Amino acid sequence: MLNLLDLGEVILLHGMDGAPVVYRGAPLASRFAAYLALPGSQTEVDGQHVGEAEVSWLAPRIEVHGFTRVPARFLCIDVAEQLLLDQAAHIDGLEVSRLYRTGNITSTPTMVADIGGMVRRALDIHDRDPEAFAQAGARRAFAAQLSALLLQCHLQAAGEPAVARRGRPPLPRREIVRRGIEHIQRSLRGEAAFSDIPFAVGASQRSLNRAFDDLFGMAPHQFYLVERLHAIRSALRSAAPGDTVTGICSRFGVWDLGRMAALYARMFGLQPAQELSRAVGGKPSATGATSTRRR
Repeated sequence: MLNLLDLGEVILLHGMDGAPVVYRGAPLASRFAAYLALPGSQTEVDGQHVGEAEVSWLAPRIEVHGFTRVPARFLCIDVAEQLLLDQAAHIDGLEVSRLYRTGNITSTPTMVADIGGMVRRALDIHDRDPEAFAQAGARRAFAAQLSALLLQCHLQAAGEPAVARRGRPPLPRREIVRRGIEHIQRSLRGEAAFSDIPFAVGASQRSLNRAFDDLFGMAPHQFYLVERLHAIRSALRSAAPGDTVTGICSRFGVWDLGRMAALYARMFGLQPAQELSRAVGGKPSATGATSTRRR
């Protein structure tokens, strides 16, 4: 059984091995790969057991040998080298040379589960709607978010605090929020992955949560979702004839339209498609005029 989704910068594979099976392989040049053994598996890669807190990391063109003792489900993520290097350059404390070491990286079961959940969600969305990732913006957003999670696993495995390094004085909470909002705005413009916010700000996730909760009564991720929904609403209201919900949402890094639409309806009381229909209903198709209404 194989389920493959090629999004360019990342390629996703969900499969099942028979047992016992011995296999070998290597990523292509300029591609990294990550192998996740799903629950119930008994898999070893280069003699190392791949557990629920491990990701088997494969550097470009380095061959590995695997052994599956029982029928096993797995996920494999193939990632463009340049995408990872571009993101790694902005992460304080990450040694890029670590990316070129093939072997298990040990993080936490939660971090590995988050990666697996994101991959399975994308595969499910594509199965339901083969055009879900047709827009380049949706593909780029998904690739950036997934690669950011993989890099966080590398940081965890390296034992790096990643942010708030020893000897560095803690940031004032208002400075944390200022930097956090700046990063959120960059992520809304597609210039950064939101999940990189602790590294961009230079503060731990706990410090970020406390600072945002003090000022806004919500965590940074919730603040980001609210800001993104307002940005999407503004874009929908100023849409021109011919614009689509998918196209507009992809500008803001949305790849899971179903989930976004549910949040949008909960917040604004109507579906994104209804918002778009209202906006373009009275506009002549030839002019492409846009509304100047703001949220």
